[in-house]
Amino acid sequence: MVASGTFGYGEEFAELIDLEALGGIVTKTITLKERAGHPPPRTCETPAGMLNAIGLANVGVERFIEEKLPFLRKLRTVRIVNVAGSTQDEYVEVCRLLEKAEGIDLIELTV
Repeated sequence: MVASGTFGYGEEFAELIDLEALGGIVTKTITLKERAGHPPPRTCETPAGMLNAIGLANVGVERFIEEKLPFLRKLRTVRIVNVAGSTQDEYVEVCRLLEKAEGIDLIELTV
């Protein structure tokens, strides 16, 4: 299984790996509204490794359902959508919209 954010929305890696061979795909985080994320630089090398602060850049829940979910629906693997919000109401609204959409097996919350 791939961790949230490491495979984008899945389709980005479809030509590099058999996505159906994975136990599941966790999408990059989805928020209620589209987010551009933090401006560069977003990564910093340190003596102990690397730090990143992408800022949860994503297309927003409505575009995710319309543009990204159709690809994920075709896959025969577990589809997990990671969700974040700035308020409790945002979490609830994103989850409500995803619950109506077909092709999502689980929802993971970023808290």
